[in-house]
Amino acid sequence: MSLNIGDKIPDFSLVNYDKETFKSEDFLGKKTMFVFMPFPFSSVCDGEICELRDNMDAFKSANTDTVMITVAAGPTNRAWANHYNIDFPILADFWPHGEVSKQFGCFHDGVGISLRYTYITNEENVITEIIKSDEIGVERDFEAYKEKFSIS
Repeated sequence: MSLNIGDKIPDFSLVNYDKETFKSEDFLGKKTMFVFMPFPFSSVCDGEICELRDNMDAFKSANTDTVMITVAAGPTNRAWANHYNIDFPILADFWPHGEVSKQFGCFHDGVGISLRYTYITNEENVITEIIKSDEIGVERDFEAYKEKFSIS
């Protein structure tokens, strides 16, 4: 079961592709979008990451950081970030496989991936909004991001 609006995010510790550690408490004092992605280098995920990248100014102007989490290994995430010129962290929920995705309630046990969930938190790490797609092969509705962040 997914976390809900009003829930505090779970404590976690993950590394990015440069083996830098990111902990949930690192995001206290900041609004943050935790964007879970199932398959780096798949057409739907590629489209979503590029749309986020292309609208990063709107997120930054709303004082909101972006963090992506995948169950892929660090080298895959590094290649993906480099390929699409991504400057926000992509964290590896690789081992134990999907553990953080499970804590957030957006892990698909049958396929072994993170589902397409974005949890937007306030400065206290409390979820204020959830943008999601319940179908693995269908992107999140970017209109929800546009509405939340006043993107035209």
